[in-house]
Amino acid sequence: MSKSEKRDETKANVPDPGKRKSVALSFGHAWEGVTFCFETQQHMRVHFTLVILVLLTAWTLGIEGAQFLHLVAAMAIVLIAEMFNTALEATIELVVQDYDPRAKVAKDIAAGAVLISAIYAITVAILVFSSAPRVAAVFLNLPEPPPVPELDAVQLAITGCVLLGIFITWVKRATGRGTFARGGVMSGHSALGFLCAVAIMVLTHSLAIMLLALALAGMLLQSRVQARIHSLPEALLGALAGALVSLMLFAWYFN
Repeated sequence: MSKSEKRDETKANVPDPGKRKSVALSFGHAWEGVTFCFETQQHMRVHFTLVILVLLTAWTLGIEGAQFLHLVAAMAIVLIAEMFNTALEATIELVVQDYDPRAKVAKDIAAGAVLISAIYAITVAILVFSSAPRVAAVFLNLPEPPPVPELDAVQLAITGCVLLGIFITWVKRATGRGTFARGGVMSGHSALGFLCAVAIMVLTHSLAIMLLALALAGMLLQSRVQARIHSLPEALLGALAGALVSLMLFAWYFN
């Protein structure tokens, strides 16, 4: 084949700018663009999946009319924005070979447009689905929550011991003095003794039992000081903490 024949064949393959395309050919090119986005862009496949789920949900909830059109319009905006973003990225990669901060700005702006459209679509979906009659009926027919069980005295005392142990451990760790069972700025044994003593005083109506409980708690406090595990202020601080925890818990119990 001569050079002149090759030139003639090349000219024959180049489309004539003045020649009008058929509607079917234009539609085919447009569909190829949609297919390209779906095959190459993961976000586009995610958007299509969400569109299907939203449409199924709308059909299940009986959404129709203007609300359904709002949903479709919001989803279409997201898909259109994603396609424009893909087209812009392809154009930039065609023109710009090396890193260019201006190309980055253009890509970021296009991605931001997709983000805003997605936020708008989510907002529309929330408003439409939350106002659906079937959704409202579900929330109106929810069973009443069971009543909160009340703690008895023993459970409340155990709860107080746990809270007191956590508090004393935190104080010892914060000050860096003592271990869980020994030493520190606060006597845990004294705290536990006075927590139980105050609980007994609140729950009983016998003066003799109250005095006995206080005496036992006082003896426990005195033993920590006599054994030189704690000073008197440290033992008294523990006793005060235990008494306060017990009073607060039982004040809530009787209210």
